[in-house]
Amino acid sequence: MPKHRSSRLVPAAVVTTLAATVLAGCGGSAYCDAVKENEKALNSFGQKRSDAAYTSYAKTMRDIAKVAPEDVKKDWTALAKVTEGVLSAQKDVGLDLKDMTDAAKVKKLDAAGLKKVNAAYEAFNKTTDQRNAVVKNVKQECKVTLK
Repeated sequence: MPKHRSSRLVPAAVVTTLAATVLAGCGGSAYCDAVKENEKALNSFGQKRSDAAYTSYAKTMRDIAKVAPEDVKKDWTALAKVTEGVLSAQKDVGLDLKDMTDAAKVKKLDAAGLKKVNAAYEAFNKTTDQRNAVVKNVKQECKVTLK
């Protein structure tokens, strides 16, 4: 009798493993689900220049990084980090992100504040490789084309 019971468990385990493999192969992964759920936000990144929008963008990237494949996890994390860095620099100097286009407000920053904000933006702008990597990966892995 024990032999019979264990023989039922093995096929069930094989079916479960095969189902998981097939689902992962066709975009049913937590990663692809997260990308698809956030596709609109990812495609609108940067269009809304406010602290709230960039906080949301950073959170989205952090959430996707948590479930991303190892080969792009560091890229998603880097993008979240530099986005958070811009927000942090803006907060440290007392200037909202939306105010960066107001020359009079930016002109009021002292040299140290301006340097801090510029460094955060430079770090953000140096993420071209990471942005390209996630766009390519999402297209290959999830069949989603990000703009």
